[in-house]
Amino acid sequence: MVRNTTSTETIEIQIPTELAQRLQPYRNDLTRILEWGLRYVEEKTGTTTRAMPTPEALALQKRVVAALRQMGVVGPEPEEIAQYLLAGENQSWVPIQASGKPASEVIVEERDSRPWTKR
Repeated sequence: MVRNTTSTETIEIQIPTELAQRLQPYRNDLTRILEWGLRYVEEKTGTTTRAMPTPEALALQKRVVAALRQMGVVGPEPEEIAQYLLAGENQSWVPIQASGKPASEVIVEERDSRPWTKR
């Protein structure tokens, strides 16, 4: 349902409960979050028809993205991932071959050997 109220409109949507719970802390910023998400989609699809964002809008966008990233909604930037992958320190890691029991079996045996777990 869309209602026109002066210069704003109300749009009702149905979203999963889990998403609604995640969005709850940002309910006062949902308009900005939707705007940012729409800009992202428009940029990816090449359908943008808007003017360049103002410095204030860019600063707000960075704050929103940082908050979303902190909550685990948005992952790291592709540039951050590329820097990590190109870093020399992780290029030299070599998997080791280990013999013996799988770690899960050792953990279960250790847990079962505790006196307070005896029945």
